[in-house]
Amino acid sequence: MEFCPVKVYPRSLSTVDVLLELSEPAAPAGLSYRYRWDEAPSCAGTEAWEQMEHELKDLPVPGGQAWSPESPSLHRLTVAMLSPTHLVLDCVVVRFGLRTVTTKGQEVHVNGRAMKLLGFNRHDLTDSPVLAYEQLVADVQILLSLGANFVRGAHYAQDARFLDLCDVHGLLVWEEVLGWQNTVEDFHNPTFVMQSLRMAKEMAVASVNHPSVIFFGFFNEGESFDDSEATRTIYHAMASQLRRHSGHTRLIGYGSNHPGKDRQLEAVDVHAFHLYLAWYPTTQPADPQEVEGIPDVWEHVQQWSTHVDAQKPMLITEAGAGGLFGFRGPVEQKWTEEYQALLLKTHLEAVINNPGIAGISLWQFADIPIDRAVSNEQHRPRGLNNKGVLGLWDADRQVEYWSPGRGRWSMGVGQPEGLEDPVPPRLVEAGEEKKRRPALGGHGHSWWVV
Repeated sequence: MEFCPVKVYPRSLSTVDVLLELSEPAAPAGLSYRYRWDEAPSCAGTEAWEQMEHELKDLPVPGGQAWSPESPSLHRLTVAMLSPTHLVLDCVVVRFGLRTVTTKGQEVHVNGRAMKLLGFNRHDLTDSPVLAYEQLVADVQILLSLGANFVRGAHYAQDARFLDLCDVHGLLVWEEVLGWQNTVEDFHNPTFVMQSLRMAKEMAVASVNHPSVIFFGFFNEGESFDDSEATRTIYHAMASQLRRHSGHTRLIGYGSNHPGKDRQLEAVDVHAFHLYLAWYPTTQPADPQEVEGIPDVWEHVQQWSTHVDAQKPMLITEAGAGGLFGFRGPVEQKWTEEYQALLLKTHLEAVINNPGIAGISLWQFADIPIDRAVSNEQHRPRGLNNKGVLGLWDADRQVEYWSPGRGRWSMGVGQPEGLEDPVPPRLVEAGEEKKRRPALGGHGHSWWVV
């Protein structure tokens, strides 16, 4: 979607900029516009509403309440378009949240408060081409029940229904432009460049009023080690495009699998890295020393990131291991659920114990189908990317995860209490099993446009 009629850009926890974007048929002279806040959805009685121009700056929101993961308060703005004779020609209702996202040294701040981001990468891919709304509700419930406060939408713009749910329930989101392992050849291709910039604009415009989206990303695992003029130009152009069309209300980044070699970090606000330590190559036996060394490797990456720019936070946006559903065995054996659990726990603890790492999105939330033509059974057994902590099909399995200091949570039962300081779970301890997505259910919320 390249067109959003009413864009609301939070400038503080009490004020916003409002921009009306008019299509050509709606632009003739003589039309006027009026607005009101947080009333019941209705376009009647517009004569009593406030008048507005096409753009309002630093507009106070009456009774404004900040949106945050702990208290995801939302506001409504209704804007009416009136004819010269004061007939209502159109009326639009948008929902938004008052929140800020900034960086301070190695920290990501939401509303001026440092947050450690803990969560998962999530694909929409299942055994169905489209996720039902109830499935989106279930996914959000599971994420919250695990204590996650962060989800990375990989690797494309996200379903607006999912973002609606994240807005309502306080999940922080990284959303990114469609792309995966783009090459230097791509960066020299004028058609690729044009389409990438177009997709960046479309995504930023479509998500402009979603407070849950705090990051915009692009070129997942692209060849950012290259420092040619074409590569530098497109990385800076993509970052600029996303900043401009989001009104500078998001942080910009890209997931890089080139720590120590990346040459394009100047273009973005955060450094984000991927390493599948102690996992690849999958055909080699597990090495306990490599597992034990995971925290040290991430510490070295963090030190290098700080050396590049000490004023930009570092995130781990992919790390994980595969685990075949129901395959139980020694903790030192790859593809067992025990080994997968060990690696995920080790990555989590490395982040929790390192103040220089702002957060992590584990790979990944649920198993996903893959194209068998581009993989094999050694790399992607059963035609799946098996790195999910949830499975793909069996809706009846229920497994419990541990959260230190919280007691035991059963996945899929809804949002746990006390998410003010999310404590990550110890994922799939010995004696527990990887589960499948639960039976559909729950209640979601959605915003609407008249």
